[in-house]
Amino acid sequence: MPEWTIDASKFQNQLGELTATVALKVQREGPRILGNGMATMDIYVLTRQAQRTCDLFFYLNADERRELPHWRAIYTVVSLPLIRSMIDCLYNITTMLDDPEKKPGEFRRSGYKMALEALEEDNVKYGSNPDTRWADWLAKRGDSLDFTMRRDGFKLAEVQAQSRWPTLGTYLREKKNSPVTAHQLFLKDLTYGYWREYSEYSHGTFQGLLRTAMFYLERDMPHEDRPKIEEASMNLIFSHMTRACAILLCILTELQFFFRFDGARINERLHEIWSALLSAPEVKDLYDSRYAQLMSDKGILP
Repeated sequence: MPEWTIDASKFQNQLGELTATVALKVQREGPRILGNGMATMDIYVLTRQAQRTCDLFFYLNADERRELPHWRAIYTVVSLPLIRSMIDCLYNITTMLDDPEKKPGEFRRSGYKMALEALEEDNVKYGSNPDTRWADWLAKRGDSLDFTMRRDGFKLAEVQAQSRWPTLGTYLREKKNSPVTAHQLFLKDLTYGYWREYSEYSHGTFQGLLRTAMFYLERDMPHEDRPKIEEASMNLIFSHMTRACAILLCILTELQFFFRFDGARINERLHEIWSALLSAPEVKDLYDSRYAQLMSDKGILP
């Protein structure tokens, strides 16, 4: 991995504050701009999920926490699959914004359909269980789903007819006689190179373990080798924290592309944080491949 340095004081707090600003604008101004309060709520929640995931990495590795005797780097290592979850948040948000008339409804209907299918499977397995707590739980779950579907204006038949929302991997799989879209090409960048490993961590593959096994086995290693693991863990932590911040910044930039919020110096703050992160090669790749040109084209200027 190339060597690089980065100053977290130039982006950590700034990113958190900007995320709060953009998320609240999505919540408050988004329904008027998008014309769909249900869609903006889902986008708002996904943005907050990505933000809190990023917060977790900073919480686990704060200077004062790393000085505590019980702090262990392995807790950050086992959290790395959460960065793949952040990439999924980016995928879901940008897919809904790519077709805001149709995709937000599909996102919710698909979720309801899968929840109903899971409930039906549990009914088949546990519905006749003599322990009445199962029947009570299943009934409450069914009533809750029925209420929220009707609140959202969905009928059972249209939910059942909805196709499943594709996972990121399914979405990127090229289909015969179907051209690859610009949106798919962008997201492909987040499944190659540096970013590929997060899927490997999430699925517990051997190639993922090639990078992380030594951290799980620290106490099994010879004492003379343990300082090497500690040094490697610090390099790993700060590299992945930077990548988590980059994914969150991608989300904020995509939201500003679509909503074009006024005020709060959002455009300038986006540029300032991108500039602070660009010494990381993987962040520069993301910026050069999509954001540099798009920010210029869409008038998001420093």
